[in-house]
Amino acid sequence: MKIHFLGIYLVAFLMLLPFVSSSQIDARWNPLPQYPETWDSQWITHPSIDQNAYGLVHFRNRFTLDKVPQKFIVHVSGDNRYRLYVNGKEVIYGPQLGDMRNWRYETLDLVPFLQPGENILAAEVMNWGVERSYGIISFRTGFLLQGNTKNESFVNTNQGNRWKVYANPGVFEKTVYWRGGGEIVGGFYAANPTDSIVAAKYPWGWQALTFDDSKWSDPEIIFAQPKTTAGQGHGWILQPRTTPVQINQKEPLTRIVRSDVPGPDKTFQFGKQKLTLPANTNHKILMDMGYVTLGYPKLHLSGGKEARISVKYSEALYDAENKKGNRNETDGKVIKGISDVYIMDGGRERIFQPIWFRTFRFVQLQIETKEDPLTIDDFYNVYSAASVPVKGSFSVDNPLFSKVWDICWHSMKICAQDNLLSDAYYEQMQYVGDLRPHLMGWTALTGDLTYFRSAMEQFNNSRLPDGNITSCYPLKATFVHPTYSLIWIDMLHDLMMLEGDRKLIASYLGEIQEVFDYYESLINEIGLVGKSDYSMFVDWYWPRGGNSPVNRDGNSAILTLNYAYTLNKAAGIAEWLGYRDKAGFYRTQSRKYAEITRKLCYDPQKGIYADDPEKTFYDQRASILAILCDAHSDQESKELMAKVLDNNTSFDSEANLFYYFYLFEAMEKTGIGDFTAQLQPWKDIVDMGMSGTPEKRIEQNPRSEIHPWTAHPVHFYFSLVAGIRPASPGFETVVIKPSPGSLRSIDAQYPIQHGMISVNLKFSQNEKVTGYVILPGSIHGNFEWKGEIVKLIPGKQEISL
Repeated sequence: MKIHFLGIYLVAFLMLLPFVSSSQIDARWNPLPQYPETWDSQWITHPSIDQNAYGLVHFRNRFTLDKVPQKFIVHVSGDNRYRLYVNGKEVIYGPQLGDMRNWRYETLDLVPFLQPGENILAAEVMNWGVERSYGIISFRTGFLLQGNTKNESFVNTNQGNRWKVYANPGVFEKTVYWRGGGEIVGGFYAANPTDSIVAAKYPWGWQALTFDDSKWSDPEIIFAQPKTTAGQGHGWILQPRTTPVQINQKEPLTRIVRSDVPGPDKTFQFGKQKLTLPANTNHKILMDMGYVTLGYPKLHLSGGKEARISVKYSEALYDAENKKGNRNETDGKVIKGISDVYIMDGGRERIFQPIWFRTFRFVQLQIETKEDPLTIDDFYNVYSAASVPVKGSFSVDNPLFSKVWDICWHSMKICAQDNLLSDAYYEQMQYVGDLRPHLMGWTALTGDLTYFRSAMEQFNNSRLPDGNITSCYPLKATFVHPTYSLIWIDMLHDLMMLEGDRKLIASYLGEIQEVFDYYESLINEIGLVGKSDYSMFVDWYWPRGGNSPVNRDGNSAILTLNYAYTLNKAAGIAEWLGYRDKAGFYRTQSRKYAEITRKLCYDPQKGIYADDPEKTFYDQRASILAILCDAHSDQESKELMAKVLDNNTSFDSEANLFYYFYLFEAMEKTGIGDFTAQLQPWKDIVDMGMSGTPEKRIEQNPRSEIHPWTAHPVHFYFSLVAGIRPASPGFETVVIKPSPGSLRSIDAQYPIQHGMISVNLKFSQNEKVTGYVILPGSIHGNFEWKGEIVKLIPGKQEISL
């Protein structure tokens, strides 16, 4: 097919990467048209496959250009997942995960990858079948490519264009066993199956222009006309991507910590040296990245016909009791985790790469050669995550803060994929409860609200008829925790204060009431939140589970105060939107449930809360929430906070790392406590040699090593320690009320939508503060210190109190 381009085209900016390219740019930086002029392409698939089964399918379209145009914009999607190549180079993978009524597609300009003369568009589409990730919703195996205008329409996937298709016979499903042992240590695994690839059956070079596809099939058209509205829609209802595309970078695998291969020592580096393994031998090579990473490890092999290579990935090593211990100590420990298996064909420069990303600190090659020696030409990781830069900074006179910053940011950035993931290895889904701490930390460091806005929309898309949202999204199952429906409202309040988009916040007002209607149906005869048909997850309790022995069936101070907490948040939303009666009602309800809970569950002799009216189980979380719900006067709240933080106070259960989010918020509200002292659990994490924040306390031998719901301390660096908080929606006004505790200096740069708030302060032992504050734009506010208030104006202002 030969195409002649006529007319003048605008040049579209395109980001190119140093290794593997992803050309889609966030719409804020590159305003490509998000919708084509006309949806006149069609979804295509292979005519002979089971379209709901596991399988990898390849598509190709060869065409000729007289010259490269100034723009060539296309919209691309696939089910479950696609990778698009142009002239042999990978340019993007997607789509952003969604549901059938909100199926995402990516928009990109192909110009940097095109050339005069012959060109090849090639795509692979993977379907992981019935055992696919819990976070992947699927209709059937399919691929869609739509030119933005008539000028690009010759590459559309439809009956009249020259697409060819091939079902890869060399890729097989490798089930991950996690129940009752197997590969997984620690319980629930919800991600995709791994890969088994037989090189002799693989169509090597299929992306290249020179590849012979003459025996490939014509694609089958799927009865699912592309459209962006749900009326009479079959299959996928399309919507543009709402989050940044991942950026890929080469990451070397260099540190061998254990090997039975003669020759290479710990100085050996793949990429600089090749490693040949003799025929008829078995070997293991264990490598340590030094930190947990995520991406697509690429293994370059030559020779070794019928050699079997297993590549195993794990966040940590395990001792004989399945304990991890210090992550930097490897003696006496073994690797356990998911693995891919590759069978060589004896060819040269075979490059194996997982189809879905792998998360690991430790990776082990286990190799069995047959009659032919095998050469490892190279082995490296293709790190993949959203490229959103850190804009904030925070410096104090205690090095622990910097170390905790590093592990928090590392966890957050690794999990910035299509959506913000709950964890990097085990479940890899977007959970509401995990998301709020993640988003607040992410926003504090980057100033970016893209994921925040996207998450509010996505979870609203998951709403059930009873008003609840699903606990994670996207989700092929149905997980519901009504406590997470409340957290969605809390997040809406957070977004209101950070951004102040009145139209966006108002669009969710009705859904707030739906959640509250459900909660009102749970109120029992004594006025507490009673039993739900769903699990009311609170926090990780020791030794396991999300509820205490007394709140599994409701009748709980924590569950009731949690409701009161969110009612108060909703009152702030309604008042800002001008619904004063509704705001007043929500506040009245919040006070009512706080007072009922105090009457039934507060123990005046102990000075703390039980979680049950019978006062059999004293839970630190109930006292924390009572402070946040104004169940006491300001002075009483300060006294209660002191009891909460006192190591001599006896609780049957204390907050786990996730619930420290609310502990820190209560410290912020009362001004009681030394934040540095409360960082001790994160110091323990650093001292244990971990590179990220785990799922729960270190003494609980946490399953997940990269779990951003415990990366929230960096948010409180700014809001609690530096005391920078929005005083009105959209950060139009600010209050700066530092709580340095034992610190003697704070230098913070906090990014908001108006610019950068700068705080540089020094604190003397006689409780004096000096320094300066810089407010961007037209922001005004107050600086508060020990009962004194200084009015803040835009620009730089000296502080001396």
